[in-house]
Amino acid sequence: MDKYNLNARLYPMVLFYMPVLLLAILFSFQFDKYSHLLASVGILGALSYLIKQIGRDAGKTKEKKLWDSWGGAPTTQLLRWRNTTIDVNTKKRYHVQLQAACPVTNDPDPKLEASSPEEADVAYQAWVKFLIAKTRDTKKYPLLFSENINYGFRRNLWGLKRYAIGLLLILMGLTYLYYTIRTKVYSPLNFPLLFIVAEAGLAALICLWVFIVTASWVKIPAFAYAERLLESVESLKKEKNK
Repeated sequence: MDKYNLNARLYPMVLFYMPVLLLAILFSFQFDKYSHLLASVGILGALSYLIKQIGRDAGKTKEKKLWDSWGGAPTTQLLRWRNTTIDVNTKKRYHVQLQAACPVTNDPDPKLEASSPEEADVAYQAWVKFLIAKTRDTKKYPLLFSENINYGFRRNLWGLKRYAIGLLLILMGLTYLYYTIRTKVYSPLNFPLLFIVAEAGLAALICLWVFIVTASWVKIPAFAYAERLLESVESLKKEKNK
């Protein structure tokens, strides 16, 4: 499994299922016996692949809606003349170099963008696709690759958010039900300390998902990746001149 699939797709699913694993360990479920059985028939490898795909889809399917809430795809936003994140001189240089490397029908200058922003965005999206295709070599662009992993990890984790919170609430309910059946009482005050530890841990994880895994948390690496992608224009020009 390559680094991107491991860090951006599999790890979010590992975090998603971590509460189940922690509870199983806490209640001394015999995982060793079952994991050997699963491994013997190759099921673990299949599950790993399935989990990776689920982790990817969870974030990817919500990506466009997320971008729309920000005002558009990060790279498209940075290419817009009306966006001031990148200074106007640097942006002008990017536009000139991109138009030379990947000509579009209507060069999106400030006037075109002001009169027809959607048409300008179409040109920007064409340039972005061109840049992505030209920067797939992770050895040549390690920083870009790293930022892409950071973004993919956070996006996919955010995509799993409501499912993760739902799972944690179910686990809290099942833990309470387990001790109710075991102790034959309904008051948590009469439950063992282990119940308090388990519920507190699950509640802490819910807080993490609610307050940390947010759209604004995803936005930071998204725009960092966008900036690194546009910076690659300079290196592409150097390669062309060699």
